[in-house]
Amino acid sequence: MHGNSNLLETAARILGVEVWAAGSEIRYSYYRLMSMYHPDKNPGDPEAQRLSALINEARDILLGKETRASLIKDPVLVSQFLNTPVEEGEVLSYNEWLKSRFYDIKGCSIWPG
Repeated sequence: MHGNSNLLETAARILGVEVWAAGSEIRYSYYRLMSMYHPDKNPGDPEAQRLSALINEARDILLGKETRASLIKDPVLVSQFLNTPVEEGEVLSYNEWLKSRFYDIKGCSIWPG
């Protein structure tokens, strides 16, 4: 059980979510990261394939899908990914994304309070 806990924690750190995050938040984070790291978005980058596979593994682990989980056990690759800087303003959090999609034209939230 301890090994699964470590995998869940690592997967959550990779996707930037909590271990208990909702499926919608996990999927949003997955798509957000893949839009930055997918090999098609990074032609000529030899690490893009490995990093996108790592993101796939993290998503599958958090969503409870069957996976071999080989890349997520590579401490060098995980460390490289987690230490890659992201430009500020480049990434919206899940809540920021929701707000950007669900505010009406007058700038009022559709949610009370």
